[in-house]
This record gives sequence, structure tokens and C-alpha cells, in this order.
Amino acid sequence: MGNIEKKIKIENIEEKIEALLFLSKELLTVDDLAKFYKMEKFEIEEAVKSLAENRKKTGINLRIENGIISLVSNPMFGEDVKKFFNPELRIRKLTKSTMETLAIIAYKGPITRTEIEQIRGVNVEKAMANLLEKNLVYISGKRKTIGTPNLYQVTDDFYSYLGIKGKDEMPGYEQFREIQMLEDEEREENEEEI
Repeated sequence: MGNIEKKIKIENIEEKIEALLFLSKELLTVDDLAKFYKMEKFEIEEAVKSLAENRKKTGINLRIENGIISLVSNPMFGEDVKKFFNPELRIRKLTKSTMETLAIIAYKGPITRTEIEQIRGVNVEKAMANLLEKNLVYISGKRKTIGTPNLYQVTDDFYSYLGIKGKDEMPGYEQFREIQMLEDEEREENEEEI
């Protein structure tokens, strides 16, 4: 297939992918789309990147993370979204237990539910359902271990509520990262001794 034919094929697929993303209740992956359209994975990736680029100045953007494609609101309009939907009320209504779970996800995400439960020492199923319902966390992928558990991260709505752009702007995150690096080094040394 020539470059012109390839470009036409990719351009024609962008709108179709956009429609599928809009209507899908499940997470869509590059692999799923490549299989469905009988195309190479890199061709779908090109189409998705092109679609994401074309949507940058619109209200709805594309997020591509770990091969998962999703529609998200444009962070440029976060203030309007925040005012309209008032996420402060959503966060104020959280229990202490749910807030603790949210903090763990914010600092340690992407993280699995089992890892959160190990940190907290209690079942977090209710807290997780509440956070997902309020769109404060989302499933960002799967951990490649036994059972392939979901990985959770905080949403852009969470960052908008705090008035920041990302994890590295969170209060105390730099100190947390330093402590985490020291713990990782210590764990590696212990594993080498064993």
C-alpha cells in the first residue's frame, strides 16, 4: 500500500475511532481497535495520535495511556468544569476512610486495590466504588501479574479541584518521592542479601 493510500485509510478511520470511544462503555485499547479493523497496531496508534492532535483545542481531548484510549475533558477548561459541576461538594462528601484511599491513589498511583488494602489494612471496595462514581479516580490499565488487577490513578478533575496540573505539584510530593526512593533502595538491598 502506497503512502497516499495509507494516509487516506488512517484519516478515514479517525472519525470511526472517535465514535467508538464516545459510545463505548468499556475501556478501548489500541490492540482492540487494531484487531477489529484488521490493521497493524502502529497504524491505529498513528490514527489515534492524529485524532488526539486534532482534538487538542476542543472541549474533549483524547488520553492515550498504556495502550488504553479514552475521552477526557480538556484541562484548559478545567476551571469552568469545576465551577459548573462543583467537585468541591463531591470531595467534601467523602468519608475519612474514602479520603485516605484517595490520598494513597494520588501519591502512589498507578496502584492496585490490593496494594491499597495492604497499606490501609482494611477492605476498600466501598471507597473505590465511591471514588470511581464521583470521577475522582479512573482505571488506568492493568498490572501484568497474576489475575491482571486494575490500576487506579486520580483524574484531572481531582487535580483541578486542588488547582494544580499534576502529581508533582501536590503538597509534599517531592519529600514523598525521596522517601519512596529510599524505601525502594532498601528493599532491593534486602532482596540481594536473601
